[in-house]
Amino acid sequence: MTRISLAAALFAFAACLAAASAPAATILYTYAGLPGPSDSCKWFDDNLTDRSIDALTRQTDLLYNRVALPAGDAVSVAGTATTALGAPLVDFQLGSRNICTSAEALYGPTPSPSAQP
Repeated sequence: MTRISLAAALFAFAACLAAASAPAATILYTYAGLPGPSDSCKWFDDNLTDRSIDALTRQTDLLYNRVALPAGDAVSVAGTATTALGAPLVDFQLGSRNICTSAEALYGPTPSPSAQP
């Protein structure tokens, strides 16, 4: 019985240690983040031209509950998504809220290929 509880305690300690060592990213720019996982941002970006009452209601709700991302705060990315146009999105915990935003807020602008002479 003692060996089982010792093994369980060691496993729990290892799990906590692994969770605490998740790499953190730093918010580089002050962006507006939308509430929810990256799928919320994906839906918002992919449905900007949808003018149905349901879509407008959800878009208004997301915009009304957005949060300003404080530059310099460290966060751990929990999920990613890509919009229909190929824009990368991320989600993370900021305080007690799950927030999604453009990946540029954490990773900086996506480099574009230079024009060839």
